[in-house]
Amino acid sequence: MPAPLPLTELPPFRRRIALPHGYEVEFAVGSSGLSRKWYPTRPVIRSNRARRRLLSAYREARANFLRDVATGLGGTVVVADTEGAVDVVEPETRQ
Repeated sequence: MPAPLPLTELPPFRRRIALPHGYEVEFAVGSSGLSRKWYPTRPVIRSNRARRRLLSAYREARANFLRDVATGLGGTVVVADTEGAVDVVEPETRQ
């Protein structure tokens, strides 16, 4: 198995994903790490049910994006978010 690529050697990778309630998020990873940008703006949702739905879709989109990054790197990616959750994202098997 080839050695994993360090982030400094990975070409910039980005993806824009549609989320519920008309929002979109763009994830990008490169030599400076992971970033996100919201469209049209950062969500402000008052309904708890709608907020949970958006957050669930956001986490799923982030996991899918990072799974593709992990596959490109050839190694595991660990995510620690601001709410204290830590996720370990394993790469998919390359064909």
